[in-house]
This record gives sequence, structure tokens and C-alpha cells, in this order.
Amino acid sequence: GDFVQVDLIAKIGDNTIDSANSISYEVGSGQLIDGIDEALDTLTAGETTTFESKLLGGDHEGEMAQIEITVLSVKERELPEADDDFAQIASQFDTIAELKDDLKAQLERQGVFTQAQQARDKLVEKLLSDTEIALPESVVDAEVHRHLEGENRLEDDAHRAEVIESTSKSLKTQLLLDVLVEHLEIQVSQEELTQYMVQSASQYGMDPQEYIQTLDSNNQIPAMVGEVARSKSLSVALTNVTVKDTKGKTVDLSEFTKSASDPVEAAIAQAVADNSSEDEHDHDH
Repeated sequence: GDFVQVDLIAKIGDNTIDSANSISYEVGSGQLIDGIDEALDTLTAGETTTFESKLLGGDHEGEMAQIEITVLSVKERELPEADDDFAQIASQFDTIAELKDDLKAQLERQGVFTQAQQARDKLVEKLLSDTEIALPESVVDAEVHRHLEGENRLEDDAHRAEVIESTSKSLKTQLLLDVLVEHLEIQVSQEELTQYMVQSASQYGMDPQEYIQTLDSNNQIPAMVGEVARSKSLSVALTNVTVKDTKGKTVDLSEFTKSASDPVEAAIAQAVADNSSEDEHDHDH
């Protein structure tokens, strides 16, 4: 978005609570104060308006205040022309047409991936609603206590109720998918496990070898195997489910099984391709 230079004055009643001069702000970023983008939408340089917003800090944090904003100057962001020269600078492509085609393909793949993820989530919800799973109260209590103790919120009853609900759902989902793993006879190869751990190391910003050694020393490798197996089981089960979008149109998820966006999904996609035909008789049960 464009950049503006503004003066801000915050008032509660007739009292000025805070003020700031000549602040540079990118319109549309939503990073300064709630409501500022809507207020700036109709202003040009030299104009002033007032809007109401909740203060995010200071002695009056959380209170509503009248915010007076004056635009001192506006600097439009100058975007480069979308031509072949831009494509060569900004990408590995020689022409803008090739770059546009690639961006379109990426958006289509991302759309399919998002639909597949949503389908997986809905499948889990459906399985949970159709299946009665009894959890030992002691198991739930122990997990909830560990969670709250880690947050130093053992006395927070409202939060405890939220944690009990989320923990119960998480444990039920894990048990459900473990049964699915057994039913579909899912196996995890060394390559799939390694890919998963390398991806996890990247998410934590750790060296893969160091991350794997840490897991091994804490005897957490079996837990990693379980996570990969549960993800694979859900993807395999999804191949036997008809997925429709909000308009009732059947969604083709074959691309999700043929091309994946990261090593974890690649391993899952390969599992789907490997197992969908040989396990077909199991899916019908």
C-alpha cells in the first residue's frame, strides 16, 4: 500500500492520553491501531478525521479512546512495470508470460492443497462424531495438569475447561487414527521418517542432524513414526471419500496425491499412490 506520514492524538473525554508526530505508516498493513486503515481510506494530505479505537498499551490499555489523525503527506508506492525485464529480475523465467503461468499453476496447486487439508479435517470430525471413544479420566487429567503447569496457570479454571476440551479431542483423534493405521496396515519407511524429521527440524530452525540426535536421546523417534503413520492413514482413507465444495461440485484431489508442497506431504502422497490400489478391499469395509 501507499505510505503516509501522520500525526496522532488519543483522547478519553477531554483528556489527551497520548500523541505522536510524523509517524510513517503503510496503509493497509493494520499494524498501528485498530480502525486506522478505514479512517485513512477517505483522507488526503492535510486532512484530519477522528475515529474510536481500543488502546493497545500504556496506562489506559484496553480502554476506548477517540483517535484524531492528521495526514501530513502521502507517498504512493511505485511498482515496477510487469514486463519481461521484471520477470528476469524477480524470477527464473525469461518472460512475463512464463512467470504468470507459473504463478497461476502455484495458486491452483495451493487451492487443491487447501481443499485437501480441509477435507482431511472434516473427515476427522465426521469420524469423531460417529465413533464413541471413552478416555480414562486419569489420562486426561494428567495431560491437562502437565499443560497448565507448563503455562503456570494451574489456578485458572476458565482456561482449564478449554484445555480439557482441546486435550480430550486431541487424544480421541490420536486413538482414532491409530485404529485407522492398524486397519489400513500403514507402514512408515525410513525415507518417509527422515523426510518428516528434516522438515520438522526446519520448522524449529535446527540443524537436521542435531534435531534427530535430540529426538533419539529423548526416545522420541517412535512418536515421530506414529505421527507420520497417522497422517498417511488419513490421506489413504481420503482416497475413498467423495469431497464436494460449498457449491456441491466434486473436488478432484488427485493432484494432491501426485504433487505435494513439502517433504511431509510428498511422503503422504507417495503412500496414497502406493496403497490406494493394494488396500482397496480394506477401504470398502
